[in-house]
Amino acid sequence: MAIFGKKKEDAAESNPPTTHDVDPATGESLATASDGFSPENASKFFAHAKTTLESSNYEYSAQLWLRGLRWDPSDLQAVKSFIHTAQRFAEQTGKKGPSRDISRAAAEAKGPVRRYLQELVACGFKPGELMPNLKLAEAAAGVGAKEVADFFGQRALTLAQNDRKPRKDVFKRLMKVFESAENFQLAVVAGENAYQLDPSDGELQAAVRNMMAQQTMSKGGFDSAGEEGGFRKNIRDAQRQAELEASDRIVRTELEKDALVAAAKRDLDASPNDPQLIDRYGRELLNRNKPGDLLRAMNLYRQAYETTKQFRFRQKSGEIQIRLYKQNIAAQERIVEANPDDLEAKEKLESMRRELNRVETEELRLRVENYPTDLQAKFLYGKKLFDLGEYDDAIGLFQEAQADAKNRGQVLYYMGLAFMQLDGWENEAIQTLRRAIESTGEEKTELLLELKYHLMSALYTKAQRERDVAAAEEADELAAAIAMQRFNYRDIREKRGEIKKLLDELKD
Repeated sequence: MAIFGKKKEDAAESNPPTTHDVDPATGESLATASDGFSPENASKFFAHAKTTLESSNYEYSAQLWLRGLRWDPSDLQAVKSFIHTAQRFAEQTGKKGPSRDISRAAAEAKGPVRRYLQELVACGFKPGELMPNLKLAEAAAGVGAKEVADFFGQRALTLAQNDRKPRKDVFKRLMKVFESAENFQLAVVAGENAYQLDPSDGELQAAVRNMMAQQTMSKGGFDSAGEEGGFRKNIRDAQRQAELEASDRIVRTELEKDALVAAAKRDLDASPNDPQLIDRYGRELLNRNKPGDLLRAMNLYRQAYETTKQFRFRQKSGEIQIRLYKQNIAAQERIVEANPDDLEAKEKLESMRRELNRVETEELRLRVENYPTDLQAKFLYGKKLFDLGEYDDAIGLFQEAQADAKNRGQVLYYMGLAFMQLDGWENEAIQTLRRAIESTGEEKTELLLELKYHLMSALYTKAQRERDVAAAEEADELAAAIAMQRFNYRDIREKRGEIKKLLDELKD
């Protein structure tokens, strides 16, 4: 429940005065029996925080911003100033997190305000990460700081939309944040993102529909329904109502798809630089997918990137370009299949595949460049470079990507293979493949067989190069284990014969 609007004594109980509730300039007590929300008291802390910030005393300035925000949690400018101060403190000290005194300043508060300030501290030191922004937005909504909730909700929404693995629960939480902040337009956007990830969720569909109704009432002036231009007048707009109903349906007719595209285009024409309307028009074009729609969407996102410099639009444009390339390649493959003796058609197909490979590589390079913390992108880019034989660069990317626990087994697998391609790097390949086996669950039978096979090969190469009996014996044990598990796996019988022969030579 929001704090603002409660009785003063309730607010005082949730945020009681402490020994730190003194005027930072005069040292006089700011606390009275009815204190809890006081912009006047907050302003005294904020004024002193600005002074200490200008003198580069970032740690103390951060504490003052937090103590002021206890008195007025809804001051967005103060919240932004704390984020700025926290970043300056991190740069000055080289620390990745808050000092004990900064954490204590947040912990001095009570109830929902305490959680709010603690989430603010967390976000202050990780402002570019999704979850700190989301948790801060939720905590701000919990204390009734609507403007703060809306601001950090928008940051979290942008990060969530750019996340390599979008999560339904994140968008649902954002929908609630925007509802609390009374930003029903973005509540709808968050809900639509969640619904796209799980179209079978009927309860979510109903919630999004409710947000659309709230948005309509908010835009239509429901509170002034008796006035000219109020809700009763706007609700008579039958075309708008039909568009709303059509957008709610899971299965749409072709006519409804055309109408939704036209409506999205009309709204975008009225506000051509609105990122949400750009997203909506592009999404409706992709959903309709008539001839030319993919190209229109690709150009739309490319132009949006040039205008806004938001890389997510460039990324979407690139994804559609790759989709178009694959469609053209599929069509060319059918031509080659129908005309197997047409050498010119075959050469064209190979040329198209090479071009697709080039485009995919460039798109991944740009994604890594623009999202340097995106470990999934680094893994995919490394795989692409591995396929191209650029093993040195691929290994560098794999070494960074292995920090992602979800993909660690796959990353180590490819990194081990890359080391095997480099002359004289068998030991590094062996170490990496061992780690890959350790991090791969037993249920992943195929991947484990692959890893053991390549570890066997690396040990065999080491035994040959270094005349190492122990390496040959371990390779033989692995070959036997693979054969016992799957006798016809690859060329395992031939490989074991080669290993046995090498062992005999080494023991002579």
